[in-house]
Amino acid sequence: MERSQQVQRILDFISNHPESYASLAVCRRALDPGLPQVDRSIIDELADYLHQAPSEEIAAYYSIVG
Repeated sequence: MERSQQVQRILDFISNHPESYASLAVCRRALDPGLPQVDRSIIDELADYLHQAPSEEIAAYYSIVG
């Protein structure tokens, strides 16, 4: 699967399931270990982050939500 597809699936999952442990795990790993919850602003921040993140990191996040 292409990187851009993985990024989109990660973002789709988190947008559709913001209260899941998987969503929180990805956002905490990528953005802030102390993040209390996932909301729209966090998802937007995550989108910006994922577009520049290393491919190995994208693959790891995809395995969490995929």
